Amino acid sequence: MTLNFTRVALTFNVTVPEKALEKHMAASPHVVGAELARQVVDYEARHKLGYYPALDYFQQQGGIESELLGALENIAWVVTSMVRNEIRIRMRPVFATLEFENLQIQAYTLPAVRPGNPNALALLTQHYSATIVKVSLIVTLIQKHVDAEAAAKMAESMIYRWLKEHFSHIEVTSAHTL
Repeated sequence: MTLNFTRVALTFNVTVPEKALEKHMAASPHVVGAELARQVVDYEARHKLGYYPALDYFQQQGGIESELLGALENIAWVVTSMVRNEIRIRMRPVFATLEFENLQIQAYTLPAVRPGNPNALALLTQHYSATIVKVSLIVTLIQKHVDAEAAAKMAESMIYRWLKEHFSHIEVTSAHTL
């Protein structure tokens, strides 16, 4: 019997429970996110941008307290480190190889919220709270028979099965063989 190695690229979002973060940092991600959201909403209202920019705009242009951006950066470092470690610990026994391509905190992406949305402040607070991480992995599965579609589905189901207890939310957005 021959064994086949199949590489699968996975992209998924995980939400880290805020209780898991409390013991690792002084600033609450929700409190920092709420203050960032308030300042972004105020900035947009003063400058009539018509959209809420990504945070790198404020890092270049100013308009938000630099200490607040620094606090978010520290939170992001802790959160991505925790996510990387948790995935490595939980998934190492499951896959033959595990390679991180990217980890990105949602707070640094362009918000999908638009001015005029009645829930804009709450949605921006959630966006900037730095508890949602987009993970891109390449894993290797060992299979008896080569079946690319089955390998991608199996890798996706393993992500849910082995990580669901450790994150408050998981959403696999892409799984395909390489």
